[in-house]
Amino acid sequence: QKIILTKNQDDIRLYLNGNIQFSSRDEYRYHESLISYPLAYKHGPIKRVLLLGAGDGLAVKQLLKYPEIESIVLVDLDERVVELARTNPYLLTHNEGSLDNPKLSIVFADAFTYLMENRQSFDVIISDLPDPNNIELARLYTKQFYQTLRSNLNPTGVFVTQSTSPYFATKAFWSIHDT
Repeated sequence: QKIILTKNQDDIRLYLNGNIQFSSRDEYRYHESLISYPLAYKHGPIKRVLLLGAGDGLAVKQLLKYPEIESIVLVDLDERVVELARTNPYLLTHNEGSLDNPKLSIVFADAFTYLMENRQSFDVIISDLPDPNNIELARLYTKQFYQTLRSNLNPTGVFVTQSTSPYFATKAFWSIHDT
């Protein structure tokens, strides 16, 4: 994929294939919500968390605020995004070096394939994948994907997915909602 990192004054932005992944001016709103709500909703202990996508380390940074979490598995398709997030000083400032935390294991794989092959269950699964704006990405928002995902959750587990903006990406939002 095409990776573009921009800096304009104090705003750092990451784009993948022309789609914005975050702006440092407001990314905390997105990542705090994506992480905090499912963790607050989960009844019982949260020991193991699966994070799909999120190779920039920003969601991992939020997860590390919860000391009860013992392990985080990050599944990302693109090693280059993770390497950039681990080495670029602008990204390191924002992700606080979260990708090198000992609680984190990183798997470079397709999320669907990982879920089909995985044999360990998780207390929480968080999907921070790109919007379903092509066939390859759309399959990560299908009923089959969600059924496979469910088989990776503990019986009392919680799953959350990003669902884009109903204002800026209306078709993608309602597609995710309907599925």
